[in-house]
Amino acid sequence: MKLLEIKNLSKGFDGKTVLEDISLTVEEGEVISIIGPSGSGKTTLLRCATFLETMDSGELSYCEKPVVVTKGGKAVYPSKSELREAKSKFSLVFQNFNLFPHFSVLKNITDAPIHVMKRNKEEVIVEAKRILAKVGLEDKLKAYPCELSGGQQQRVAIARALLMNPSMLYFDEPTSALDPEITAGILRIMKKLAEEKMTMVIVTHEIDFARAVSDRVIFMDGGHIIEQGAPKDVIDNPSNERTKAFLRKLSVE
Repeated sequence: MKLLEIKNLSKGFDGKTVLEDISLTVEEGEVISIIGPSGSGKTTLLRCATFLETMDSGELSYCEKPVVVTKGGKAVYPSKSELREAKSKFSLVFQNFNLFPHFSVLKNITDAPIHVMKRNKEEVIVEAKRILAKVGLEDKLKAYPCELSGGQQQRVAIARALLMNPSMLYFDEPTSALDPEITAGILRIMKKLAEEKMTMVIVTHEIDFARAVSDRVIFMDGGHIIEQGAPKDVIDNPSNERTKAFLRKLSVE
């Protein structure tokens, strides 16, 4: 099943085009990494796909159900209830964690399932403890974000996303705020999720990680998808000169 389908997405800010004519699909169980230089539109694409930004034009579907359509050259969004249903299909893990500082770890990850999704509180707490154990934080239930390292905070953010029972996960540069040693731990968790066939779309600068876990790699530059395909093609044997130049620059750094 196509969990996500985007057709001809365009987005601009203050008259400047940031995304132009972007089309992509994400199949169930697929892991896609999006790479490219800063300012290429990667994060804006994720923000449009997760409704944090509104598209100017284009079409967007979740689970093969149209959500955003274009009429008269402009994107048209559905009712709040339809949008809420579409949002239930995914969770987003931010690069800066976005935890509530005045909530404990347990409350940070259970608040939305209990109060927004109206799920049974006892069942949610049992599931929360299982997921926290999965990310190595079973002993941090009562801790507050200020008492955690950056890596631990990102693990909480991943646990919070998983507890929403999404069909797919988005990651926006999940390790960019972390040092290399802590980054390795977060990438291990994400690799395990990939092995479990969790559908993921990952904006990342970790090229070796993208090569190891991705079914498909998308290279973006200047608001366009320049090249996409298997990691062995896009990363190891790119055909486009812009992709080659980007990867050369990374290898020098």
